[in-house]
Amino acid sequence: MPISRRAVLALLSSSTFFLSASAAVGAALPGFPAKTPRLSFPQGVASGDPKPDAVMLWTRALPVEDSSSALSPGVDTPQVHLMVQLSSDSQFSTVLLQAELHTSADSDYTVRAYVDGLQPDTTYFYRFLGAAASVSRTGRTRTAPDTDQARTVNLAFVSCQSYEQAYYGSWARMLADDAANTEGERIAFVLHLGDFIYERSWHTRIDGSPNSRAVPPFPDGVQTPENRYAVSLADYRHLYQTYLNDPHLQEARARWPFICTWDDHEFANNNFQSYSTYDTAPLLEAQRKQSSSQAWFEYIPSVLDMPTGQPAHNFVAQPLNGSAAAQNQAALDSLRIYRKLAWGKHLDILLTDSRSYRSPPCLPDGFAESLGLPMNTVELVAIADAGNAYADGNPPATLPYGDGTTVNPAREREPGTMLGLEQRDWLLGALADSAAQWKLWGNAMPLIPMRLDMSALPFTSYQDSIFNIDGWAGYPFEVHYLMTELKTRDITGVVSLSGDHHMQGAGTVSWSTTDAGAIAVCADFNVTGISSSPLFEELLSVAKESPAGFQPIVYSEQDGRVTPVWNMSMLQGVFAAYTYAKSGLESLANWLGPNAANPGLKYVDTTANGYGLASFSADQVQVKLITMEDCRTRFTQAPAIKHVAKFQLDHWQGGQQPIVQGPEFDGDAPFPFATGKV
Repeated sequence: MPISRRAVLALLSSSTFFLSASAAVGAALPGFPAKTPRLSFPQGVASGDPKPDAVMLWTRALPVEDSSSALSPGVDTPQVHLMVQLSSDSQFSTVLLQAELHTSADSDYTVRAYVDGLQPDTTYFYRFLGAAASVSRTGRTRTAPDTDQARTVNLAFVSCQSYEQAYYGSWARMLADDAANTEGERIAFVLHLGDFIYERSWHTRIDGSPNSRAVPPFPDGVQTPENRYAVSLADYRHLYQTYLNDPHLQEARARWPFICTWDDHEFANNNFQSYSTYDTAPLLEAQRKQSSSQAWFEYIPSVLDMPTGQPAHNFVAQPLNGSAAAQNQAALDSLRIYRKLAWGKHLDILLTDSRSYRSPPCLPDGFAESLGLPMNTVELVAIADAGNAYADGNPPATLPYGDGTTVNPAREREPGTMLGLEQRDWLLGALADSAAQWKLWGNAMPLIPMRLDMSALPFTSYQDSIFNIDGWAGYPFEVHYLMTELKTRDITGVVSLSGDHHMQGAGTVSWSTTDAGAIAVCADFNVTGISSSPLFEELLSVAKESPAGFQPIVYSEQDGRVTPVWNMSMLQGVFAAYTYAKSGLESLANWLGPNAANPGLKYVDTTANGYGLASFSADQVQVKLITMEDCRTRFTQAPAIKHVAKFQLDHWQGGQQPIVQGPEFDGDAPFPFATGKV
């Protein structure tokens, strides 16, 4: 149901305006107040969260003294007057909306215009104007189809766009291809799954080589030997300004409406709630969390209208005093972003926040090693994450490792959660209530299983293990709960589109994380980073510094050519990968697979940068995971595509399970798919 005018008015901040389009608007511009400065629009324009009758428009209107000099925000803090225009054509021959807006340094000169009274499934053009003939670039947006309108929708999904680790060749390629496509093939909207900015700016790449480009110095910031990082509102605003100066990202936001959630780097790497985790002990940084949320709200056009009982639909700065728990909660309550949108009859979109309400990590760094384990085992993570609910409420008093006397530190702990109980209940309720064929879960973290089947190594006592517990793999209790609810409530058509891990991946997720015979209940397609360094580069760096036994399951090297054996470890298992690294025989490795610890996993490529495309029709989803050629050098023409992995998922009924078909490849397939035997 479209949100009412009265309800929207209650949601809006001082930098947001509620406007209605009309078919009869005069073309003459009213005069601006005397001494109104000329404006520049250095971060372009954008639109977000389209509805059948409305969309949010955005710009940053910076006052300038003359044609070359900008006023410093916060100095004299003048109120800026500007106009927004909306038209059905790019030449603005028919103006449907013309209204005066204003902004100031209080919102970093950003302004948001929520425009309703629009027609469903319609393309519109918009721009912003200031005094002395200053005008923004023209933006293009579109409304969603009505909820009773059966439409195929094409969308792009992206994540992880470090400014310095590569140029935005992925955006350039997407823009060029979309412009060349027919109308029926074009992208309707972009789903951004987080890490829009990176709060940390590293001095070099992980291998010590220079970055492609640099983020200018922070206004405040903290400097360490390895990196610089944002700590203040001015710092986070500085990052959005820098990222949005890139011409390709700016053009993408002007061409398509964006639907966005966040991951960790919009605040702090591997954060939970208002806590950063750079050091051994988590650090409460409530003011920093609130500042990062304010900057996100200022620069990301969004309509935060659900759920109706949430503390803040827009950003509302909270007093940060009292106990640590009170400060933490106040920072979280300053902005709440999980929400639901609809795109026609067949598609509902549910966006979750994987950071603000999650439990602390179930295990500290180095804990597994203290028990004599090479990494966190599946069993250890399950015990630690489930806490007092493990084994139906009978957690062990001690851990079954080492001499068996280590006290179970999670025995009295409540089960872990990534979503928090309120958001989890909202998500399950929204999924159950949806009448759409497809429920698209905009999910910052991948759900596909990515375990190492260490138990398959002969003559060892190793157990299956997890290499990264920051993602859903570190919250198996909640994964089991969610997937079991999908099965029990007979909810079908759930497709997770996820980001974060800097890899391409695809597969299905079973209702049980422990029962090898459990049927799948949803599908997950994980997209790599637009520009952030691929996962394999980090793994390679770690492997080169690790004991020799770890290296063969990560990479092999012959004549200076490095092979990403880690892909094989995920898909075919560590014994297969180890055998390949030692023998070079893919046929033998294929015979030893697949990785039984990762049922449902169909595709992994940890060497990629790129993006995803998805097409949802009534009965089928088609997904393309697009991997780019290297984008680390400056370019004038959109870089080429290295390969495309294509998948198909047919809708399934209750009692059936989703089956991901693919991958099929355009271009050279990545390792270990080149032989076609995986």
